[in-house]
Amino acid sequence: MALRSWVVRSGIVTVCLALVLAACGGGGESGEAGRADAGGHGPTAQLWVTHDRGEKVVVDATVPAGLNAIQALEQHADVETRYGGRFVQAIEGVEGGLERRQDWFYFLNGIEADLGGAEVTVRAGDVVWWDFRSWRDELRQPVVVGAFPEPFLHGWDGKRRPAEVRGPPELEEQAGALLEFLGGPRGQGEPNLFELRIEPGAEGATLTARRGARNDSPVVFTLAGSMAALEATAEAVTTSPELLRFHYEASFDDEGRIRE
Repeated sequence: MALRSWVVRSGIVTVCLALVLAACGGGGESGEAGRADAGGHGPTAQLWVTHDRGEKVVVDATVPAGLNAIQALEQHADVETRYGGRFVQAIEGVEGGLERRQDWFYFLNGIEADLGGAEVTVRAGDVVWWDFRSWRDELRQPVVVGAFPEPFLHGWDGKRRPAEVRGPPELEEQAGALLEFLGGPRGQGEPNLFELRIEPGAEGATLTARRGARNDSPVVFTLAGSMAALEATAEAVTTSPELLRFHYEASFDDEGRIRE
């Protein structure tokens, strides 16, 4: 395996309660999001509601752009709020609780914000995802892969960063296809990165994501595993990104099939 990485960019092809309340949400484009809906009602975004880290899907719908994250939720679900409507307490009767260490958390384009949902505007093409989960073992999940190809396409708060893909020379073709799919070098600031990493002796591959402390920090998606799995998975996620829907992270076999 070559030791150098191949880079595709620019022209080359509180306390726990306070943190929980912030996470719970106060106050290629997938599907048709971002386009006018069938009734000609203007640009749209996607709304997802799930339980248990995406295991159970409750809502998968289209909402008008321009709402905040709670207003978008109220379009398709019965919502109970607290603190003057700034935070979500329950969705469809499923209620969070400090004693049980379960709550509603939301992601915008895969990014778990430290802002309340009433403070975040859902823009055309965005994906807003509410998930009910335990935070007993892990309070925060700063970024997830389940909204892919977000946040590469629409970024955070309407600001898009350039995309960059890195990988070994053997995966140049796959890296080029990924870069094109992720919108290429247009945008401003430090790029969002998708890296392909061969791990000798591995079987299959795993896709994970990380970011810095700020909501608008660059993200790094890492697909690591066997050469065969990287080849197959890179093709799979560019042709069928819905494979990743509702996953915090994802594992694949050597033929690019997702392991549930």
